[in-house]
Amino acid sequence: MATAVDPDLVTRNPATGAEVGRVAPTPPGDVAALVDGARRAQEAWAELPWRERRRPIERWRRILARDADAWADLIRDEIGKPTPEAMAGDVVPTLDALRWTVKRAGSVLADERIGPSWQRMLMMPVGRLRQRPVGVVGMIGTWNYPLFLNAGPIAHALAAGCGVAWKPSELAVATGERLRASLDEAGFPEGLVATLRGRGDVGAALLEAPIDKVLFTGGVATGRKVLQAAAARGVPAVAELSGYDPAIVLPDAPRDSTARALLWGAFVGCGQTCVAVKRVLVVGDPEPWARSLADAAGRLVVGDPSNPGVDVGPMIDPAARDHFHATIRAAVDAGAEVLAGGRAIEGAGCYYEPTVLLGRTPESERALEGAFGPVVLVRGFENADAAVAAANDADMALAASVWGSDRAAARDVARRVTAGTVGVNEAVTPAASAAAPFGGFKASGHGRTHGAIGLREFVAPQVLFTRRAGGFRPQLFPYGDGRLVAGFLRFYRLLFHPRA
Repeated sequence: MATAVDPDLVTRNPATGAEVGRVAPTPPGDVAALVDGARRAQEAWAELPWRERRRPIERWRRILARDADAWADLIRDEIGKPTPEAMAGDVVPTLDALRWTVKRAGSVLADERIGPSWQRMLMMPVGRLRQRPVGVVGMIGTWNYPLFLNAGPIAHALAAGCGVAWKPSELAVATGERLRASLDEAGFPEGLVATLRGRGDVGAALLEAPIDKVLFTGGVATGRKVLQAAAARGVPAVAELSGYDPAIVLPDAPRDSTARALLWGAFVGCGQTCVAVKRVLVVGDPEPWARSLADAAGRLVVGDPSNPGVDVGPMIDPAARDHFHATIRAAVDAGAEVLAGGRAIEGAGCYYEPTVLLGRTPESERALEGAFGPVVLVRGFENADAAVAAANDADMALAASVWGSDRAAARDVARRVTAGTVGVNEAVTPAASAAAPFGGFKASGHGRTHGAIGLREFVAPQVLFTRRAGGFRPQLFPYGDGRLVAGFLRFYRLLFHPRA
């Protein structure tokens, strides 16, 4: 007998299998109407001055702050992170992002005067640069940081005067519904943030709806499909995709403290973090570093994150674990040596052993690219130049780090690494900066979120030039006798553009 397919979107605790969230999906045929509703609300919202848009955003921040502990517990149960990690990596950065938006968006979006400078001699008028909202933004959200990577961009879009049509991840149903409820409680206009529940068919319908910009957070393969669909319709997009982040370890890096930091950077979020350290590129002998990491990884406690003392929780679901294991086996087949882990943990829950690989060949490192789980690979290099070349020899370039006692030398190395964010003796944490732009190069996406640059992704510049009616305009159209204008232009060129 065939098993009935549940029509609802259901999420289960990846540690226990207990149901956490359930919601009926949005029919794809309803998506365009919801986008139209967001547009109607947005037109009035955009006309409000910043001080009036600011109020519900601040109320929203206070609501999220009030419920911070409940948010951390929900993320623990639905995503599988230990509660302190959910609080530190998801809840607090979200509150900081909204606080930054409330405090800084007004000045970032304020009109600017564009003076004519030397072009005053050409009767160039004074301009006023205005930031106009792009309209309705279609957002396709992710699951691994279900509050931080969704609430922050929504706040920026609303601050900019945009409407939002938002599809939470089908792997984070409960957090998506709680976020929807918090928006309602904050008192935003009805329909301004349209929530679309569903899988890929709903996402595809959103990309065909009359949206003005796309923001996608997720994997490279799906991201490329999203970008292709948006480009086919001439819709601009911001894409924050995956990383394959290198950590270059210089010879003077202190081993104990650096290894502890790299261990956390590799296994935070069970390695299901786009800026997790995946490659440790050691200048010198890699084996002592690999052995230190392997010994420490073997001592990490893997289990149900609701239990005290657990360091690493489960992966998000069995399909993700199976795909991750296949990537580990491909790296081993290409020459990597397993020093720790390398196996799924049998029994209930989607657990995988924290894995440390010693990369014997460049092919083993390339085979691991795209791994999204608890693994780090260690390779050795003769000098920093070779390590930088290996760091840059990847399709993804989201974040990177350089480790060493001589910070000036480490910064010199860091400047040669291709990545959207590069840390010196620091990894992962900078992604939570409320002020710094976040995004990558190459296959890791384009555009930025966070900070002033991320906020400006939701506006388009418009310049308004004004001059009084009538007036003298000698510079452009010398009808009749043009000798006076010609003489003036010769003088202007000699003054400001003399021949070399």
